This record gives sequence, C-alpha cells and structure tokens, in this order.
Amino acid sequence: MTTETTPERRTKRRYAHELYPHAEEGQTRPLAVEVPYLYAQAHGLDIHETDWHDLLYGEQPRPRLAGERTTRMIEARRAAFLADALHQGMTGDEAWAWVDARYWDYEGGALWSRAEHHGVDPKVIRPYPILAERQKHDHWSEPGHHGWRTLVETANVPESECPTCTEPVPAATDGAAS
Repeated sequence: MTTETTPERRTKRRYAHELYPHAEEGQTRPLAVEVPYLYAQAHGLDIHETDWHDLLYGEQPRPRLAGERTTRMIEARRAAFLADALHQGMTGDEAWAWVDARYWDYEGGALWSRAEHHGVDPKVIRPYPILAERQKHDHWSEPGHHGWRTLVETANVPESECPTCTEPVPAATDGAAS
C-alpha cells in the first residue's frame, strides 16, 4: 500500500537573516558585506504586512509593542544608511546629513532604492512578525510604470499557508555530488 504525503512547503519570500546571515558573535565584517545585511534587516523590520496594526487598533491593543517595533524599524534604517554612508567614504557631518535626509522617509522609498543599489531585492524579504503571522495577506501586481504596484487581492490565509506564496522545500543534499 502506498501512502502519499504532501511535500513540506515554505514561503517564497525569506526572512532577512536567511538571505543575509547574521555575523558571528564578535565578528566585524567588511562594509561591502554588512551594508546589504543591514538593508535586508531594515526591510525585515518594516511594520507593513505585520500584525503591527492589530497591536495598535485590534481587539486587545498593545501599543507599547507596536511602538517598540516602530523604534526598531527606525533604528535599523538609520544603521543601514549610516553604514552605507561610511561605505561611500563619507565622514562626519556629511555622512550624518546624508543619513538624516533619508531615514525619516516614512514611505521607505530611499530605503528601497539604496537596498537595490547594494543588490538586495526588497520584494523577496518577508517581514518579521511582531507577535504572530497575520491571518491574511495581500497579493500585489508586478511593478509597472515608475515601479508602482497595485493590490490584486487579499488572501484570507496566512502567507505560510498560501499555495501562491509558498513553494516546496528543496530536497536536502548531502554535499557529495556537485
């Protein structure tokens, strides 16, 4: 008798640390490595597509948690921009002014374009949940004119359970064959 099992699935978008691993404890990495990592982290800590709104306005509001996440997002953006400025050779007031002009961009356009400049694709980074994965998520169109995307539909399942947003987990390889 044969038993068919459903293959394990994972989201197509990855958490930032899966694409850009954390440094080892005590390790100082070159800015060429750290800048993309920091931009990926900043995108991963974005509040959009998380349970942030529910924490502020939901049935059991927890504004302190929402505020803490907002602060972490802002700090992550600032660190990414500051490392980027240093990587570009800026110092002192020049670097600080460059950072200050960008990290207050609430829409995240500067963050998005600088991340792409360093090879980070923000579209493939899944935001870290604050407490739990949202029970619904949005499907967006491909970018059109000027990079704008439009909402196609809201799927009433978590992203991790959506057939459109998940893929089979690749089979593990033992490393023997290349």
